[in-house]
Amino acid sequence: MILYTDIKALHTFAGIVNKDGRRPTDVDFSTVHGAAMLIDRGGRIVLAGPTDEVKARAARYKTVKRVSLKGAEILPAFTECHTHLLYEQRLLENQPNDDAVARADEFELRNQGVSYLEIGFRGGGIRSTMELTSRASEKQLQTSLSARATEFLEQGVAAIEIKSGYAATIEEELRHLQVLRRFAKRSRPLKIVVTALSAHAIPQGVAESEWLDQVLAKIFPFAKKEGIRVDIFIEKGAFSQQSGRRYLRRAQELGLKFSVHADQLSTSGGTDLGVEFAAQSVDHVIEIGEKEIKRLAQSGTTAVLLPAADVYTRLPFPKARQMIDAGVRVALATDHNPGSSPGLDLAFVGCLARASMQMTLAEVLAAYTYNAACAIGLGDERGALVPGRRADFIQLAPECGLRDLFYAVGPRRSMAAVQSVYISGERAFSRPRR
Repeated sequence: MILYTDIKALHTFAGIVNKDGRRPTDVDFSTVHGAAMLIDRGGRIVLAGPTDEVKARAARYKTVKRVSLKGAEILPAFTECHTHLLYEQRLLENQPNDDAVARADEFELRNQGVSYLEIGFRGGGIRSTMELTSRASEKQLQTSLSARATEFLEQGVAAIEIKSGYAATIEEELRHLQVLRRFAKRSRPLKIVVTALSAHAIPQGVAESEWLDQVLAKIFPFAKKEGIRVDIFIEKGAFSQQSGRRYLRRAQELGLKFSVHADQLSTSGGTDLGVEFAAQSVDHVIEIGEKEIKRLAQSGTTAVLLPAADVYTRLPFPKARQMIDAGVRVALATDHNPGSSPGLDLAFVGCLARASMQMTLAEVLAAYTYNAACAIGLGDERGALVPGRRADFIQLAPECGLRDLFYAVGPRRSMAAVQSVYISGERAFSRPRR
């Protein structure tokens, strides 16, 4: 047992859980001043609340390790619920300057008016990343994954979703999923949720129906066996609504958990399909109207908004204010990927949400904790500091509070308020004090 004491303010987020992440306000931080937490050997919270109550509970146990948090404010750790971390940008480890197929040039093309879809039709976009990633060794991929995951950890992230989807053959896709499974085991206590986005881009020379047949026949059984989520990109130039229905129906039949890349570039019907089949999340959701928002609000599906990607692809921001006011559970994520959202900065995402989508700080914090956990099936165990949940929490730096989060952006400012990150009750990262 571990007894954490000397907590100036413990933001449990119990109120956010009680409201299922919908329409959160500052009151829902459920803050306890002068608090303590008791953590069991399995890394779960036994009790979190006023110091005297928690100490009285701790006295029942023979062996209790006491740790002072030195008057800091504490809040739940973040969940990064939508990433494409498995990719390679360089051809070989000994050729660090070889960026012949790197996607930085696409940013300039988009700024000159070339659309995301047109870049893909020219052979760029996702397909160029598929080419490089297929030629990378597992060592390269594992090294890249580790570096990117560590960057998230240092910002307060305790759980990360990572998608596959940069493979030109089914065999290569299976290799990538195996790389991710091994990475997930190596990365503990950091929680890695693996998602098979095998229906991402259709390889050149392959018919949509043919690729979908292979995914259902070979990827789905592997995902079922390994407990992997699945995802599909329903959009012009990717997979049709008809293919999406077939994909989601089969996933549901097999008991797979899934999300949908929905209505990003056009009104593709992905949001309604996600709601119909009870997807854990629908992601992007830019091109949706009042009817889709109403259906989403009445469902258990989380809307994952990705404003950094919208900036890079020169797309409009999602209707966050309208969604939240309607009762949609909204999450945020970076959508980190090599072409359309190359950043790993949570603060940038949060600042965009506050400044450009009119989200309040409470809504952003809910979106990156409990709501993000719900989006990838972790809503019952993460995202709040209440009994029975994982003791994943952030210790803020001295004199810092919640108002210091998702405010400043820069190499020394983004998430600088995060002093230490604890996962399952154990310290996983601590920032050197200046």
